[in-house]
Amino acid sequence: MAYLVRKLNKRESMDIIGAATNIQDMFADAATTEFRTKNGTLSTWRIEDISELNEAILAIVVTSSKVERMDFVIINTDYLDENNLKYNQSYAGQDIAVPDLQDTHYDIINITIPNLIKCTCVYRKVFEADNDKEMYIVRYVEGDIKELLKKANIENRIDLEKLNKGIKKELIPA
Repeated sequence: MAYLVRKLNKRESMDIIGAATNIQDMFADAATTEFRTKNGTLSTWRIEDISELNEAILAIVVTSSKVERMDFVIINTDYLDENNLKYNQSYAGQDIAVPDLQDTHYDIINITIPNLIKCTCVYRKVFEADNDKEMYIVRYVEGDIKELLKKANIENRIDLEKLNKGIKKELIPA
């Protein structure tokens, strides 16, 4: 079993999905907010164990445009398999600033309208598994993210030339 980590667009979407008595009857707002696809794919970062969460978070942060509070969903790949959702290793769309994480990018693929409903069911299952423990739905405040970046930079894992200027300014003061 592995996990796919994805940044949430709005934490409240998870609450709406989790509170829905019937996914088929809920308003589409939460799903369309969270599942913005590109060519029928959803971008994620793979980890083998929850203890590796910071690796996926780091990959997401270095592909972002600014350091800010972020919420993440950690998806057990068993949930995707149970819903017949496919995922595969893919190019992140850019060479990321932490080269050793480049190959951990995975896309959930073939997101059709029926599969969008399945994705919503997967998020619902994550919500239920999390049960307010903040184990599968987690928030990193700005300070946490800055510390993660600083640690990776000290360990010489970051290629500063590939960083967005909004992220780079956190590591190199003006």
